[in-house]
Amino acid sequence: MSQWLQASPYGDISVVTTARGLREIRFDADADGTPDRAVMRQLDQWFAGKRRTFDLELDLDDIDGFRRTALDVLAREVGWGETVTYGELAEMAGRPRAARAAGSAMKNNPIPFVIPCHRVVAAGNRIGGYGGGRNSVALKRALLAREGVTTLR
Repeated sequence: MSQWLQASPYGDISVVTTARGLREIRFDADADGTPDRAVMRQLDQWFAGKRRTFDLELDLDDIDGFRRTALDVLAREVGWGETVTYGELAEMAGRPRAARAAGSAMKNNPIPFVIPCHRVVAAGNRIGGYGGGRNSVALKRALLAREGVTTLR
């Protein structure tokens, strides 16, 4: 396992990789290790606006059930500049009545940015929450704005 501190426009982040792939990105930045250059490069490109999708191996082996399905569907189906509601994501993931479970999956997303949980919003054109720590709603707004989404309340 490797863990390192990486600068981002949203503050320093801790990035964790295993032999299987990217495992975690945390906003409680505290790490000291050797970076995985491919992961670091793709994150830097994304932060600079030069990349809209990631081509990385992910280590999500500890996540299963609906949570895993919701994360997989989000990563595969919701692209740059698009948003879906928690209810829409739940339906896309095969459980149309599981909006709260979809919200919980997004709150506990271990790999923000790469699995773009900021693109999941609340019903009624509301921003909803974001698990990014301090000023999380402001961070979610900033992430959406960089993708051209500015109409949420």
